[in-house]
Amino acid sequence: MKKFSKSTFIISTIAFGLLLVPSFLAAFGEDEGTLGTNIIWVTFAKLFYVLRFPTHTLLWTLICKGGATIYFSGLLINCMFYGLLTERLISLFKTKTS
Repeated sequence: MKKFSKSTFIISTIAFGLLLVPSFLAAFGEDEGTLGTNIIWVTFAKLFYVLRFPTHTLLWTLICKGGATIYFSGLLINCMFYGLLTERLISLFKTKTS
């Protein structure tokens, strides 16, 4: 990986982590039936299914058996995955434009 930007990775990981918190709470509210019909919260609830992608979609049986620590560690790994993806895309666009 040429020119890996650590700061871009950290900032994008934190940004996805900050997006994950309200989307997790909205998805929890939707599962409990207390979410309502507010378009913003419904959008956050749907966004959770995107943000949980690599670990929770592919390794769901392990996540269920592992408890809360494994569950939230998987969400952290997902944020780091999306942070890496964002950093690589930004790096690609920077090299293409220069």
